[in-house]
Amino acid sequence: MADVSREDVLKRVDKELLKRLTLELIRIPSPTGQEYEIGVYMSEKLRELGLKVSFQEVEPKRPNVIGRLRGSGGGATLQFDGHLDVSFTGQEEFMRGGVTSLSGRIETINNEEWIFGAGAFNMKSAHAAYYTALKALLDAGVELKGDVVLSATSGEIEETQVDEFVGAQYRGYGAGAHYAVTHSAVPDFVVLGEPTGMKLMVGHFGSLWAKVTNTGGTVVHTAWSRGVENKIEQMDVVLQELKKWKAEFESISEYKGYRGIVNLAAIRGGRPWKGSRTPDEVSVYVDVRFPPKWTPLQVQAMLEEFAQRVSRERGLKLVVEPYSVNPPTEIQESSYLVQSIKRNHREVVGVDPEVVYELWYSNAPHFNAMGAHAVNYGPSGGKKLSGLSLADKDREYISVEDLYACTKVYASLALDVCMKNRYDLRPDLRP
Repeated sequence: MADVSREDVLKRVDKELLKRLTLELIRIPSPTGQEYEIGVYMSEKLRELGLKVSFQEVEPKRPNVIGRLRGSGGGATLQFDGHLDVSFTGQEEFMRGGVTSLSGRIETINNEEWIFGAGAFNMKSAHAAYYTALKALLDAGVELKGDVVLSATSGEIEETQVDEFVGAQYRGYGAGAHYAVTHSAVPDFVVLGEPTGMKLMVGHFGSLWAKVTNTGGTVVHTAWSRGVENKIEQMDVVLQELKKWKAEFESISEYKGYRGIVNLAAIRGGRPWKGSRTPDEVSVYVDVRFPPKWTPLQVQAMLEEFAQRVSRERGLKLVVEPYSVNPPTEIQESSYLVQSIKRNHREVVGVDPEVVYELWYSNAPHFNAMGAHAVNYGPSGGKKLSGLSLADKDREYISVEDLYACTKVYASLALDVCMKNRYDLRPDLRP
């Protein structure tokens, strides 16, 4: 079928399929490091659509699943990417009761349907949207010029190995996406359906996690510890100085109306099993979010300068050890991808999408570093239910109407982008 209208495609977007797929995905547990079962499910579903599927082994039992629908040739490639792992499973004791349901379910509240469950918000519903959007295109008989790629990657959630915390469950922060972009074709355009509430996120800040250690202490028995400088007791000075540095950093890291931020994430020192000894060092762990145009090296240099100054002025010995670095990213609003999402969102929703930056991480930097244009635009996080706090076990939910609308935008976007010549949309790629 050569001529297929947008309306022909959108009337085939199946809301019931959307709901069913989202629930099926939610009901497959997939914490970071345990993505194999959901990866197998995804590969089977993509093959059902007739896609050519690559099952990449990022590491044992941790796959990337990449399905490609090949176009007739010469068109732009559009990839819909998302992670397989979830932020929370509902079993985390440190969350004081968990923040999500153990299994997926649908409820009607105030005459509107909502899907609850682990990953409904971040970001299993997006995978259901990708699948349903592409199925609508196929059911309508669309013949695309460019390829459509659906990818599901392992290890995106913001966590990393440090100290004794090692193993697959700590290898997140884009581990799978980094592998994918270095072991498969690079797309022209990428949409990541992260929970933006259908806001169009054209860029986000980078992060640098560092361990700042007050070291050089003496380990002695409690009986002889009177008068010995105690590294734990010195931490009030270190924390005072860090709080001042935090305020200074946030005041100078403004970008397009958004400010950087610093989190004092953890503090560790001494040996509780050896209470009869003084601590030789104490560490505070910081998460620094910095804007596009800045580099990780700049932030590292700022932290090292802080440590040197405080050591000199306060008579301490502070050492900085970065242990996770993720760069910022952004694309220009003039990109065809941005303009097409704006146009198709307006057609579906009736208003222009809000264009935003965020301070949280996504897989976008890995794609943009390779020359793609990647943005975040996803269905979760728009409409909210009143009365649910961050500690509520039903925190992870999504409006079915938002999910349905976003899926229509995805289908419209693919129809637009993949029917046009690559160089018309990406003239910068011409040799």
